[in-house]
Amino acid sequence: MTALFRLFMALVVPVALVTGAFFVSADTARIPSALRPLLPALPYIFSFAGVGLSWRFKRSRSVFLLLLLAAGCWITTSFLPEAPVSALNVKLGYAATCFLLPVNIAILELLEDRGVFTGWGILHFSVILTQGLAVLLLMTATTLLSPATANSIINAVQQVIYFRLLPEWADSWTYIPQMALVLSGLMIFGLMVHLAVVPAARDAMHGALATTIICTMAGLHHVEQPDLAAMFFSVGALIVTLTLFQESYSMAFADELTGLPGRRALMADCKKLGRKYAIAMCDIDHFKKFNDTYGHDVGDDVLRMVAGHLSRISGGGTAYRYGGEEFTILFPKGTTIDAAPHLDAVREGIARAEFRIRGPLPKKARGKDVVTVTISIGVAERTDEATTPEEVIKVADGLLYKAKKAGRNKVVAG
Repeated sequence: MTALFRLFMALVVPVALVTGAFFVSADTARIPSALRPLLPALPYIFSFAGVGLSWRFKRSRSVFLLLLLAAGCWITTSFLPEAPVSALNVKLGYAATCFLLPVNIAILELLEDRGVFTGWGILHFSVILTQGLAVLLLMTATTLLSPATANSIINAVQQVIYFRLLPEWADSWTYIPQMALVLSGLMIFGLMVHLAVVPAARDAMHGALATTIICTMAGLHHVEQPDLAAMFFSVGALIVTLTLFQESYSMAFADELTGLPGRRALMADCKKLGRKYAIAMCDIDHFKKFNDTYGHDVGDDVLRMVAGHLSRISGGGTAYRYGGEEFTILFPKGTTIDAAPHLDAVREGIARAEFRIRGPLPKKARGKDVVTVTISIGVAERTDEATTPEEVIKVADGLLYKAKKAGRNKVVAG
């Protein structure tokens, strides 16, 4: 359920914005009249505002993505495919852009945030700039080069760009070359598969990359309708900018290792509590010994496994990573009597689950590739003696210690 929720959260905002853009594009009368004069400027406003935020949050991938969107919008809305002067050159430059934009966006999926003015960032920017100069050269070939050279370049590029794999009907409805449509479709499909299969990819940025390609291609398709093209590029830039806020929230409130809300999220939620609530403190039994025997990588896998069970606790409880091998479960409207059965059920579920260790075992752990993991839990509720969440957590921590002293793999309620 947690994996599906993370996938949903990675896609819900981008998909909603893209769906809204297509809904508006189906009937341009739906665009508010007050917004129409701003449409040509919106892609650049969103893009450069996003670049500023990306710079602040040290997200170099977002910087490059937003610059690509701004450049794509400028090319699409400035050069019409049926321009009367050098029409073939303009068409080829536009068609080359249809290939290059989605490819460059998809490449960002494979890269990490390594800075803009680092060696990596300068190299990346140089590659993008070289592509832009190549497109510009293609569009001005007849004026900069000799007729023979220009024609040979144009003919060679034309054969590659307008190669048809499918019948003409596959691209008869758009100016975008057929192979660019196929390529962008494959990239969107690949990004969506990556989102579905790889848990680490289920974040806001990966969801933004797939939907941004859709916005880019939709903007390129509406090359004869600059307002609609600008709208789709604006939505793409807006998706990337909102992604920055989602990522900053995750960094502040979510635990990167387990995916659970972190201690800061717990403290924030505790401020919303009323006069009736229960808090449980959970600790993995013998975790230090486990780490010493199998190594910290396997220890991290144990933390993730336990977190997965705790995230599914019933009874209205919410699990948080408190720190180290400790977890907290908050029941915002329950008592210890209400919470105890649900805590006992999750404790038993963890104890019954066999944890199989993958990979080579250390010498001292040979023959022990399947182990049992257990947790101890102490749970307390708000009382006249413990009136604040911090005091209740302290009481629950003392009860957790009692569970450890009583033999572990137990729930002790106050």
